[in-house]
Amino acid sequence: MKTLSIETSSKICSIAILEDNKLIKKIELDNGLTHSETLMPLIKQILEETHFSLSEMDLLVCDIGPGSFTGIRIGVATVKAFSDSLNIPAVGISSLEALAYSIKDNGYICSIIDCKNDNCYYALYSLNNSTYTLLEVPKADSVENCLNYISYKYPSSPITFVGDGSTIYYDTIKEHSSNFQFANNDFNNIDVYSLGIAGINKYNQYGKDKNLLPLYLKKPQAQRQLESKNIVVKLMQFSDLKNLNLAEFDDFWNMEILQDELKSEYSKCLCAILDNEIVGFVVLKTVLDEADIMNIAVKKNFRRQGIASLLLNKLLVLCQENKIRVIHLEVNEENFSAISLYKKFGFKECGRRKQYYDNHFDAVLMDYNISH
Repeated sequence: MKTLSIETSSKICSIAILEDNKLIKKIELDNGLTHSETLMPLIKQILEETHFSLSEMDLLVCDIGPGSFTGIRIGVATVKAFSDSLNIPAVGISSLEALAYSIKDNGYICSIIDCKNDNCYYALYSLNNSTYTLLEVPKADSVENCLNYISYKYPSSPITFVGDGSTIYYDTIKEHSSNFQFANNDFNNIDVYSLGIAGINKYNQYGKDKNLLPLYLKKPQAQRQLESKNIVVKLMQFSDLKNLNLAEFDDFWNMEILQDELKSEYSKCLCAILDNEIVGFVVLKTVLDEADIMNIAVKKNFRRQGIASLLLNKLLVLCQENKIRVIHLEVNEENFSAISLYKKFGFKECGRRKQYYDNHFDAVLMDYNISH
């Protein structure tokens, strides 16, 4: 069985091809570019160097997190697209499980990843005769709460800590219990080969993931900051229009167009509301299991504060709930911030309309594939 393993949850973009449990080739790249720019070239490179084609793969494995929200979305979206288009089974493995698979000695393993400000992601596993068992599901908590919980639940058991959290919080962990020990530093970064082995074992035991989704233990920082401002995202109603001043948005929109969209059974509109005022909205046009994003509009003095990301997050959830298979959009090639945002969410450029805007600028066509 040939397996393509993809790891994008950290700053390093990693790809590996395995045949059964044997590593054929692994490529890791940390060049300062986003995973949206590096992932597809790396996949192309590893396939060329191993003389395989993507259609020869029997299994696709990706890291579902926790880790970089953007990186995780890109990896999962790519694997979904490959899986759907080529009918290749896919599974997702958490970063914490991949870390645990780096440890080969029997015993308890605590995978721990730093998530800043003395907080961490963690999960507990046991290893017995090459069988890894999940004991404590992945959680996000303070490091102190993590250590207190584990030492209370497993008071007399030696526990090996692995992951960047074991390095960053080394002194805290060491002082907490004499039963706590540490993996070799070489194992503290997620290994794409270990990820692949974990994926193969999961597939052999449970089959493919029917609903491959990112594992988000914490909300994105932009979303947390906005929610602290009491911003609410909801389906727009006609009654909300009284709180909307379109003069403070892009010229594309006028009240008549927006009212028509609200009336249409094929449109869905989400709005972001702060202090009873609409500060952003997005309009989606649906046709069967496909949808087009008409536009994402944010009030001018609220831009670059994460509102577009918040709307797009909610929109993807809405599409998932409504069995949308693929989302399309077009964007002016000069709108670099919007293109960057869409790429971060996993949208892929699929074509262009030449000189579409003002008979001068191209329209960049982008797609996002959703697996149910």
